[in-house]
Amino acid sequence: MLGYAPFPMELDAIHLGLVFTGWGLMVAIFSVAGAPWLQRKLGLARTLYGNLALFALVVFVIAAFTGSRPVLITAVIVAGVFIGVNNTLTTQAVMMVAPVERPVASAAYGFVRFIGGGPAPFAAGKLAEHLNVHVPFVIGGCAVLLGIGILATGHRDLARAERNQAGADAHAGEPAGATTS
Repeated sequence: MLGYAPFPMELDAIHLGLVFTGWGLMVAIFSVAGAPWLQRKLGLARTLYGNLALFALVVFVIAAFTGSRPVLITAVIVAGVFIGVNNTLTTQAVMMVAPVERPVASAAYGFVRFIGGGPAPFAAGKLAEHLNVHVPFVIGGCAVLLGIGILATGHRDLARAERNQAGADAHAGEPAGATTS
């Protein structure tokens, strides 16, 4: 979405910057405040499944309305909400269940997360050129839906991540070196 959505917007650099400032504010707010609140209210798994489903919906809205600049801009900014929640909760879950040390898990997660960022604009551009402008977003929305299915295969790991996080949160207020009996 981020790699290709600017092209159908056809905005100058300042206006495109304003759109992505709005997107970035949504990412920041929902990473810091929204994700923890949703996790407390719904649990980790339900929050991730619902969040990804809503994100897919927004990507499909972008696919359907690439010709409507107001809808496209609004959908991109709203997508920041779902990306913020996903970034926080997925990172947290990965760190809680990784079978390797946290720095290795973080590096591996970062690699997987950003590996598509480089070729995505090129691939999306080729898809739009050879098919139409809607196709890259339809494929993106389908990929997010596929991601929900893949995530569901690790549902036990999500439950373990939530338990591990609850244990870490319970010990967070204890002084260093304190043990529980």
